[in-house]
Amino acid sequence: MSNTVTMDLVKTEAVIPAPDMLIVSPKGSVHADVIRVRTDQDGTLARGTLLMSAEKEGAKVFVPCTSAGLSEAGASFAVLADNVTLKATEHADTAAYFEGDFNDAAVILPWVTDVSQHAAQVELAREPLRRNKIFLRNTHE
Repeated sequence: MSNTVTMDLVKTEAVIPAPDMLIVSPKGSVHADVIRVRTDQDGTLARGTLLMSAEKEGAKVFVPCTSAGLSEAGASFAVLADNVTLKATEHADTAAYFEGDFNDAAVILPWVTDVSQHAAQVELAREPLRRNKIFLRNTHE
């Protein structure tokens, strides 16, 4: 007599995060992948943070985007899919979105320190991101 095999098709242990309106439109996110993230200081990068590609220690990594980075030739951009905590001396592998439609109010622009400047900075970022298939949409609640 053989033992029966059971399969767990649904795992109830995982927690599904509440909707945060980062991804908008029926199309949503088109392309996501795992990336290597670095930062210059210890801390947590929040879901929705805009990242840009950079060369660090001979390897391609993603770092928090800067306003100057928007105009760098050959730079690629991504939107962080999950919160990630890391130290300045380490890197972390995490998920990021490379293409899709995103709520411009939910995308975190790391160089913006004054909330009142967010809308103006989104307008500056809109075109470089559009060229990389990241579309910032103005949404209403």
